[in-house]
Amino acid sequence: MKHVAFFISIVALSSVLLSCKKSNRFLSASSMANEVVVVMGDSAWEKGKAGRAVFDLLNSPVPALPQTEPYFKILHVSPQNFSTTFKMARNIIIPEISSIYSTPKVSSEIDKYAYGQVILTIKAPDTVSFVNYVKTNGQTILDYLVTKELERTAEWLKDASGTPQKSIREKFGISIHYPPGLTHVTEDKDFYWATNDAARGRQDIVIYQFPYVTEKVFEKDSLIAIRDRVLGEHIKGSFDAQMTTSKQYDPIYRKMEVDSIFRAEIRGLWEMTTDMMGGPFVAQAFVNPYTNKVIVVDVFVYAPEGNKRNLLRTLEASFYTIKILNPNEQSKEKK
Repeated sequence: MKHVAFFISIVALSSVLLSCKKSNRFLSASSMANEVVVVMGDSAWEKGKAGRAVFDLLNSPVPALPQTEPYFKILHVSPQNFSTTFKMARNIIIPEISSIYSTPKVSSEIDKYAYGQVILTIKAPDTVSFVNYVKTNGQTILDYLVTKELERTAEWLKDASGTPQKSIREKFGISIHYPPGLTHVTEDKDFYWATNDAARGRQDIVIYQFPYVTEKVFEKDSLIAIRDRVLGEHIKGSFDAQMTTSKQYDPIYRKMEVDSIFRAEIRGLWEMTTDMMGGPFVAQAFVNPYTNKVIVVDVFVYAPEGNKRNLLRTLEASFYTIKILNPNEQSKEKK
């Protein structure tokens, strides 16, 4: 219940604050993507249990990556040094421990000092309740911050991606924006694949569809089986290798709603059957009600030489640019 109450309150508050339109007096939030500024006293941060709780949360490993990478890069600043420069950061966490609070809670402020910014203030009456609250609600806090990062990146993709839209719109009845540079495109019936084909830091996005017959298709095992069949058929490697979902890591499955549309998501590791290649992937499936087809958008990364979190999150932001087009919108775009 604590998770649910936290989620409802923070989403409700954010919705109110997000209703404010972008003002010309605002500069866009700065700092690096996937970075969080923590405003806390030096002693409490370096030696206190509350500081350790926040650090451990933000530094916890991202699931479904082949090597350990933290959720966020952490930048600590003391309250007296929380200057204009730091106030422009995109993600800020401010712990407040004071007897004026009766119970632990969190508040969210959007665009307070800069456009595209989120400030989370975690309040508690004492250190023990603060630590317990962070531990109990930690995953919800992380998910919220990651979602905000993806939404920011999605806004950038809509302006800068240059995604070729005509073929995708005509084939799938959707619009989508993915990262620039994915210029190598392969198409087939009900299948679209774009990649940067890079030797270092390779990024790929695949879109495919099939008739919607039963809701059981959205079950975890069904989505994995369809993924292995479709991608195995279209994505080949050396020595007759085919792409498949790795059996060494059980994919994470979840259900969600985005713009009132149900989506099922699987997150895991991919590999080639007879080749030494692999990496992380995320796939989301949903129904296009105008075509009665299930559309799957699958993004994956191959970067054996380096970190993959940021590469994958940039691709994941594409999910937040998806728009299902009604027939009138499609016809207008074709003209």
